[in-house]
Amino acid sequence: MLKQSVSRSFTHQFRTTFQPSPISRLPIQRTFRRPKQDNSVLTLNPGRKSFTLLFEGDRLPLPANVIQTVTVSSVDESVNFLLLLGATCEIYISPEYRQANPDVYAEVRKLSYSARTKKAPLDMEIAAGLMKKLPLDLKRLLKSPLAITVDDQVPCAIEKKFVHKKNDSNVLISEEVSSGWLLYFNMFNDTEELSFDHASDHVQGMLMLEALRQAAIAAAHIQGLSFDGGLALLNYNTNFFHYLENDAPIILRAYCGFTADETTDDSDAPIYIQVIQWGKVCADATLKAFAFMSSQRYEQQRGRVEKIATRNKMQFETKVSRILEAEPLL
Repeated sequence: MLKQSVSRSFTHQFRTTFQPSPISRLPIQRTFRRPKQDNSVLTLNPGRKSFTLLFEGDRLPLPANVIQTVTVSSVDESVNFLLLLGATCEIYISPEYRQANPDVYAEVRKLSYSARTKKAPLDMEIAAGLMKKLPLDLKRLLKSPLAITVDDQVPCAIEKKFVHKKNDSNVLISEEVSSGWLLYFNMFNDTEELSFDHASDHVQGMLMLEALRQAAIAAAHIQGLSFDGGLALLNYNTNFFHYLENDAPIILRAYCGFTADETTDDSDAPIYIQVIQWGKVCADATLKAFAFMSSQRYEQQRGRVEKIATRNKMQFETKVSRILEAEPLL
């Protein structure tokens, strides 16, 4: 993936990034406009939002070939999607379904978009289940700086402090694009940290694992983890479904169940990330970490871990010695 990047039409309020000279313009001009806010959950004309929620057994009015639908089984599931996606989704109920299911319609009419909360609204396991049903948010991303197709320009890399790197050349993810509680990044496939002894026509798995790790760290910082704090990785489970092509853009879509402010105590930081290329999920990862809100707390924990490791090492060496001493007697 090329490392060139273009100047963005908007910048983040809390940081600025060096902008290299732009490369050639896109064949089709993409504009980076923020969508207008619409507070109506129910819609009579589906397709205005990124996602249209449709109850099982209902159907969209024709034509509906460009509408990204997500089938939901209950009002509770639709509420969870509203919490996850915010105003980027809508609910459609046809007149026929409304007549056959008046209770469902009555419940949905009471729903509204909630203001963004200080804490992540869903457990990671629930969010992951919803994301597995969710297509790529093309309406949002096509109006963003992220690269979606091979003709798109590559965006800026995120600042190295967000992924705990010393060299810019080792940053493997772009600046983020947010949509509801989801974070989107482009993944890059070139770093000085990793090298392989043979050429490959697909992205190496180890490279993808490092990009996922960086995206998890960045997500925690974006949602409030102080740069003076740190993450201790407790569990990292990854599933591979399809190869990633070297010459096509890669999207990382993340949900971070951790949020923090200046009053937050050390806490768990669960994160779920999908790896998407050509709209298809090629891999996913569940990372469970513990967030330390200050470097002092992080170092204290490291000291405790080192003491435990030293004790385990001494116990193991003692056991080996006893076996060796007893061996001539056996």
